[in-house]
Amino acid sequence: MNETDQHIDPNDRFDLFSYERYFNDGACIIREGEDLMYLSETPDAYLKQVYPPDPATVATLTSYFPDTLTLKSRGQFIKEWDIPIGIWKEYDRYGMEVESINQDEHYPVSWEEMQKRFLANGIHVDDIRQLRRIQNPNTQRYLWVLTLKSPHGIIDIAQFDGETGDLIERKQTQIKVS
Repeated sequence: MNETDQHIDPNDRFDLFSYERYFNDGACIIREGEDLMYLSETPDAYLKQVYPPDPATVATLTSYFPDTLTLKSRGQFIKEWDIPIGIWKEYDRYGMEVESINQDEHYPVSWEEMQKRFLANGIHVDDIRQLRRIQNPNTQRYLWVLTLKSPHGIIDIAQFDGETGDLIERKQTQIKVS
């Protein structure tokens, strides 16, 4: 990494003016071009979540130090299920990168490629009710686990290998409905 990669844009600061101006019930939503920007705060940071319009499935989360309004961290996540993906970077108060976290370390097949794998196996992203990335405690294997929308009384689960992106198993189970 060269030195310029370690610095951030000094103009990248939390938009406190807009946040305070449009604040309502603990948050503020602003349209920025085609994107929706959701501003909020926690005890240790201001947050900005940028959601591009559908069919985009990835959003960006940026946090800022509350006292200086300077960048604290930034990364992307799968917007429907809040799953962090890609490289997340953390910064000190002076804008120097202090940590880089690879959220995909055990999932080398990209989210974009996984969506293609899902489709190749008859699963559209809109059909997914719940999506998780887990490590199976028995096999130590990293998995994408999908719970799919299905008729009442049926649970439909698909598991994909986290390293290869291959379908491991798809199982439908009938449950008793009382």
